[in-house]
Amino acid sequence: MKKILFVTMIGMLLTACSPAKGEPPEHYLERANAALIEARGDANQLKDVLTIYDEGLERHPNDTDLLNSRAQLNASLGHYDAAKADLDVLKEGELHKEGRLMRCMLKERLEGATADALGCYAEVESDYASEISDHPDANHVLAARLAESPEATSLVGEWQASDDPIKNPMVEEMLEMEREELIRMVLP
Repeated sequence: MKKILFVTMIGMLLTACSPAKGEPPEHYLERANAALIEARGDANQLKDVLTIYDEGLERHPNDTDLLNSRAQLNASLGHYDAAKADLDVLKEGELHKEGRLMRCMLKERLEGATADALGCYAEVESDYASEISDHPDANHVLAARLAESPEATSLVGEWQASDDPIKNPMVEEMLEMEREELIRMVLP
């Protein structure tokens, strides 16, 4: 009886002291970030990063940062359905505009330029437009362009005339690409 009690207590102590038990979401994000740096784009090592996100989400299934990070990595690996599934979970009020723009692009990549995808972009463009700022940023312009908004041309002009620090020839070239080419460049 003493032996069973002793083994049970040791098991409980080991479980309670397990490094993965009770770790906050930030622990997984830090591990994943370190592994991302170490991976340097290696697909096999990036799968290990996905495993870290999966572990974190097993313990914190509704953590927005973990879901968003896993979605971004899945999108970069070409796992579009998995990325969209994570962003769909976040859609209800927890996803920032950039994440919602990515969700719209994934929707278009998977389903084509449907009315639903265009509506998705229009919602994001509307959110950008509702913010008060000196000039539109590149994501606002991109959302308007992909929504086929009548404002897109004037937004491009405003953005090109601005001193936006993200403005560079590559981004300007992206904004002039054909729709399908642009989506395929972002999500190959």
